[in-house]
Amino acid sequence: MLLSAILVALLAIISQWWFFAPITRCMTYPLTTGLLVGIFMGDPMLGMLAGANIQLVYLGWINAGGVMPSNTMVAGIYGSALTILSGANPKLAVTFAIPFSLLGLLMVQIYQTVNSFWVHRADKALDEGKVSQIRFLNYVPSFIVAFIVYGIPAFCLVMFGKSWTTSLISAIPAQFTTALEVVGGLMPALGIAMLLNYLGKRELNAFFIIGFFLTVYLKLDIMAIAIFSACIAFLVFIAQSRSNKETATAASPKKKVRRLTLQNRSGAAEEVSPTADGPVATEAAIIQYTKKLTHSDLVKTWLWEQGDEAAYNYERLQALGLTNMMIHPIRKLYPKDRQADELKKYMVFFNTEPHMVGPIIHGVALSMEEARANGQNVSADDINSVRTGLMGPAAGIGDTVQQGIFFPILASVGASLALQGNYLGPVMFTVIFELVIYTIGYIMFMFGYRKGKESVISILKNGLIGKVTNAFSIVGLMVVGAMAASRVAVRTPLVWTVGKSTMKLQSILNQLAPGLIPLGITVLVWYLVRKKVNPTWIILGIFVAGILLSYLNVLGIVKA
Repeated sequence: MLLSAILVALLAIISQWWFFAPITRCMTYPLTTGLLVGIFMGDPMLGMLAGANIQLVYLGWINAGGVMPSNTMVAGIYGSALTILSGANPKLAVTFAIPFSLLGLLMVQIYQTVNSFWVHRADKALDEGKVSQIRFLNYVPSFIVAFIVYGIPAFCLVMFGKSWTTSLISAIPAQFTTALEVVGGLMPALGIAMLLNYLGKRELNAFFIIGFFLTVYLKLDIMAIAIFSACIAFLVFIAQSRSNKETATAASPKKKVRRLTLQNRSGAAEEVSPTADGPVATEAAIIQYTKKLTHSDLVKTWLWEQGDEAAYNYERLQALGLTNMMIHPIRKLYPKDRQADELKKYMVFFNTEPHMVGPIIHGVALSMEEARANGQNVSADDINSVRTGLMGPAAGIGDTVQQGIFFPILASVGASLALQGNYLGPVMFTVIFELVIYTIGYIMFMFGYRKGKESVISILKNGLIGKVTNAFSIVGLMVVGAMAASRVAVRTPLVWTVGKSTMKLQSILNQLAPGLIPLGITVLVWYLVRKKVNPTWIILGIFVAGILLSYLNVLGIVKA
């Protein structure tokens, strides 16, 4: 048990101490951590089932702009561990996890508040010219805080919790256990509703209904729905692209000229469009940069960028991590007596989506930094103006595509496979999710460096993002519809006796349309979310309503 407690504690630490994103990114998701907790505690199947059940509740909980609506890291790890310790039905994992997730909000507040102190230490270090201290301050103090706030409680839970958790489960009456299972069957409606609120557009909402009834009538599983919806989305994307091409005006003729810009460091010939002021100059002075970043330098900088949220804090969010990221290129471009001063420009408030789209901003900054080091007219204010101007659009695109669309599609498929007892579910989710977002992030980082500050503007203007987002939204809505049909797992056991006839309400509803109760519950919760009812109140409402309706024999669970 000691080794299990140590491993779970380490998992809890790195779920918040994001020292290297490709390792830590999926540790925020119960689908991944549930399986890992199960392996560490000797029951991988129960851990996976617990994590998958917990994940369904948090499909739509998106952490954007530094705001965390619930601590899914604590919910997944602590909830799965408690389920294994008590040997409980994995459907009860949700009821264990939610109290921990709310307690976890206090934990993350402590973590991000204490980390603010290291920012001021970093300011002082740069004033004193001690560049190497930035690395220490980004990683070591934040690890100690994560160890105290997350690691020690997790260790104590696993090491000393078995006796009292087993006693607690044994003391719960059977009828109350059934009521809690009803609550567990209702809870996925909240995650689905939050996704619908995020994905839903009036012209696309019908795809949710299509996905729902394809599942209840044709009994298609989540993977089949995902494939089917991807084909529909592709056809819609092609149709929109063709329509845009037909209505677009002819492109202006272009000429090749030789000129040096942030995007063209060698003065090579490039295509440009004529300007309104007349033809462009046919030849410009060719200036070679004397200080250049190599491909190896760029790769190293991108790898250091993966620790940009290790010391994430309320005061300046990603600033300390990004200053740490820039140490290598600054050392390469500037003499030692300028390095600390050049790094100071990165110690300002900064926050964007860090993994998939946001890296393009850092590539742009490197491009401008290289120009500045070679004597071009680029000031520190210019670099920060571009960075702060782009962080909002990049976050909007990155959070929408990654957390709001790509994650729930993969997590829905992964959780469904996991609930069928297939270990491929969490493994596939983790591998594909990370492979895609970090491949795209690397490409965007390099693209930003090559193209300079015009790169993001060109992406935003060409309309491609809107079409891609719509296509992914179609897939997401249909998959979410299938999830509502299969994972809001409640029914009504109400029966009436009229003379010698027995009337079952569920049978009557099934004749009208199967799945009306899950659909109605999901739509009701969706309505509450749209009305901006606090999700915490919705959770409490589901707890109370689920227990009450179970005791009144109005709602029961769907037997697997």
